[in-house]
Amino acid sequence: MNPTHSVIALLLGLILGSSLRAAERNTQNVILITLDGARTQEIFGRLDLEILESRVKRGNVEERPAYRKYWAATPQQRREKLMPFFWGTWMRKHGYIYGNRSLGSTVAITNQHRFSYPGYSEILTGQAHDDVINSNDAKRNPYPSVLEFLKKKLGLPTAQVAAFSSWETMNWIAEHEEGAIPINAGFEAYQHPDAAIREISQLQFETLTPWGSVRHDIYTFRFAMAHLKEYKPRVLYLSLGETDDWAHDGEYDLVLEALHQTDERLRRLWEFLETQSQYRGKTSIVISTDHGRGNGPADWKGHGKDVEGAQYIWLGIISPDSTKRGEQSNAGTVYQNQIAATLCGFLGIDYSEHNPYAGKPVE
Repeated sequence: MNPTHSVIALLLGLILGSSLRAAERNTQNVILITLDGARTQEIFGRLDLEILESRVKRGNVEERPAYRKYWAATPQQRREKLMPFFWGTWMRKHGYIYGNRSLGSTVAITNQHRFSYPGYSEILTGQAHDDVINSNDAKRNPYPSVLEFLKKKLGLPTAQVAAFSSWETMNWIAEHEEGAIPINAGFEAYQHPDAAIREISQLQFETLTPWGSVRHDIYTFRFAMAHLKEYKPRVLYLSLGETDDWAHDGEYDLVLEALHQTDERLRRLWEFLETQSQYRGKTSIVISTDHGRGNGPADWKGHGKDVEGAQYIWLGIISPDSTKRGEQSNAGTVYQNQIAATLCGFLGIDYSEHNPYAGKPVE
């Protein structure tokens, strides 16, 4: 064959192959979900009896409501009691998850700080910046997020990319250019056409809470669902926080309950998506956490650079463009800095165009 013809044939093959892959791709929308500080131990089924026992002042651990509600003989049974939808529907029928180190699957953060702002920034930018992002202070992120990138890349109107967070500092983390995307975070009123939603927004300020900068997740979830139903965004970020704050308070029973309530909210989100032609079979969901926590009764409440275990997280993916299901074993190590590129990859977009130093897509 003429060398020129060979080159032309190769180029045509690459072009046709790329077009075919694009045509076969189902994903048109992406949703990112994070559960702040949710440990791998609870996600993969270890109701920590040592921690629960450390909370017992009198009587036996078996008498505690959390034990009666969530304890079972095996890790698989325990996690399905704790998060029945996550494990019974998402991971069994629609998705897959990395991070169970006992199966040879690890998910690790790459930043050295092991707390929230650096973790969320790594998720949203695809890169750790340890020298610049080294506190949880409410300072504008100097690096544009994947949310901003997708809004520009896809040419989306303002309401089509949105972030809802229980933690107020997400207002500064999720965007580099102030006002680039709609963000509702912390104790912030949510303006909505529906009067019932505005009433719920008012209730957040009337609800007693132990925290000054974190509202209860039920409000964050309700606002995100209201936005989803009203504006049908193609890119949505839902950031829930109670799993971290109850842990810092030492309330292990409430950490378990927060995970259980979150599971119910994930079910409600999924059932809504399944009723909508825009989303059904066309939406990829990535769910993870910003950091891990310590091990055992002594340090499970904390995290940070000196806390062993806080560098390990987990990563779940639910996508119509993957046939993987369940727990991944012998999967090596996946990194937190791959999440941004993974979201873009499901949409057929190369995130390295925005940040060549970011982690590559998980698949």
